[in-house]
Amino acid sequence: MKPPLHARDDRGLLARTHYSSKNPESERKKHRSQKTTHSLTSKLITVFFILLSSAIFFLGFASSKLLKQYLTANIDQELMTHAEPAKKHVLELVGINAPDQNGGYNLSDYFIQLNYTLPGVDRMKVFESVSPQVLKEYGNPTGILDVVSDLPNEPITLKGSIAGKEWRALVVPVKNYETDYGTTGYFVIAKPLSPIEYTISRLQLIFTLAGLATVLAAGLLVTGMISRSLRSLRDIEEATHKIAAGSLSDRVPHGHDRDEVGVLANSINAMLAQIEHAFEEKERSEIQMRQFISDASHELRTPLATVRGYAELYRLGGVPEDRVMDAMGRVESEANRMSGLVEDLLQLARIDEGRPLEWQRIDLTQICKNALMDFHARSDKRPTQLIALDGTESPEPVMALADTDKIIQVVSNLLSNVLTHTPPGTPVELAVGIENNHPVIEVRDHGPGISPESSERIFERFYRPDNSRSRASGGGGLGLAIVAAIIGAHGGFARALRTPGGGLTIKMVFPPYHNDDEGAAPAQKSTPATHKKRGNRGGWSLWNTKNTKAPKTTKASKSAKGEKNAKASKSAKGEKNAKGEKNTAG
Repeated sequence: MKPPLHARDDRGLLARTHYSSKNPESERKKHRSQKTTHSLTSKLITVFFILLSSAIFFLGFASSKLLKQYLTANIDQELMTHAEPAKKHVLELVGINAPDQNGGYNLSDYFIQLNYTLPGVDRMKVFESVSPQVLKEYGNPTGILDVVSDLPNEPITLKGSIAGKEWRALVVPVKNYETDYGTTGYFVIAKPLSPIEYTISRLQLIFTLAGLATVLAAGLLVTGMISRSLRSLRDIEEATHKIAAGSLSDRVPHGHDRDEVGVLANSINAMLAQIEHAFEEKERSEIQMRQFISDASHELRTPLATVRGYAELYRLGGVPEDRVMDAMGRVESEANRMSGLVEDLLQLARIDEGRPLEWQRIDLTQICKNALMDFHARSDKRPTQLIALDGTESPEPVMALADTDKIIQVVSNLLSNVLTHTPPGTPVELAVGIENNHPVIEVRDHGPGISPESSERIFERFYRPDNSRSRASGGGGLGLAIVAAIIGAHGGFARALRTPGGGLTIKMVFPPYHNDDEGAAPAQKSTPATHKKRGNRGGWSLWNTKNTKAPKTTKASKSAKGEKNAKASKSAKGEKNAKGEKNTAG
């Protein structure tokens, strides 16, 4: 049975099946490829031959025409020059004119005919002369009487008595100067055109032979040049066939980058790099999607099984009346857990969609202070502290352009993680400040921390570093993923570091803030996909920090600014509490 043309590989991706050279389909493709290449070569060579042959033909044709016109004009000039002397000589020979004392005239190269009419006598042929050699080779011109009757005043062409032979003739009038009878006859002088035709035929033969030699030599030269030029195209064709068979890592060879083939090869290679990258991203996305679906299904399976188990147990009457409230409490707890998981997934989906944020100028120091106060109210036995990045107390206001609700949610989530995953009494620190012109928030705990391997994956969705951060502790594995997604949507990134002395530090870096940035989104924002691509270690490559400077403020202005921000934050908080608790899940 013949295998299918396409099959799915072990990664689940569509791939083309490779065939051996003995496969008929492969042989047909190879033959078609050679036929296409040869067809292009033959077309170019054929067009070249047609153009060159046409040029040589028209050159020979034009040269023959011009040469014939030139030689014919010479004969016409010769006839016009010798017509009067020859006529005078003939009239002397027939006794009409007195003999010339200067001697005779040579008429052997011409055909001569004299038609002379005496008064009272009909027209009669008086004299005709042509050499025997000329008569034998070219015959006599015909149609002379018709020409004479038309009284032409310029040389004309007459057909000869021998087929294919032509004459050039001139007719001049004959006058009787003694009797004053006017025109009494006509004198015809003609010369054969065969020597001209012979010259033209020889020229055409020379042009034909020279043209054939030129076409042959040029054809061989051009064939070699075209074959050498198309060799790169054949290499490109072979490479593209391999690529079409599924080998996206191959690249098209190219020679000179300045010619068209080199530019084409570079363009194809650039396109192949993008296609290969797109396939890699598609494969990575499919793997992540499958893993995400698997993890989400696994996370939902346990609470669903619990809810279903209690429902069946209650339906079958297996729950005592004094335990019904406990069973319903477990059902409600698992339902709340599923609801929280779904809310987290929904929030991640909204962030991935790139929904616009409510950008505004905020004071990160004030937000951290408020979050730490809320955390202390929940766990008053834990030592808490708000410090600057350099360890000094009472940090100055740090301004950033961000979505207030999202940043409050991020800091609150991180503090909740500390509360959930660290032993009671574990100290907590919030550090805020400016680092390399970038606003930074660090949430530090002095708990057990995580391993270096886990710090590389801690922001992945549904990832749990170790047993201390298991499902039993209430986490769904999406909290830090939401943190990374929100910070990435702001154009920043998050990193997991080891706290000096032990513990975990989550560091969040924001884009540089300028005084004229209020109300405007950052010029360049990171997306969750970008955050995943570059990894959690991140870097400063998202922003151009060459010309960024931290705003210089005096202590008085800083104090006034902090007081103003504190009032604004308290006012906003009071307004929010008046309206009711706002859902910040996105």
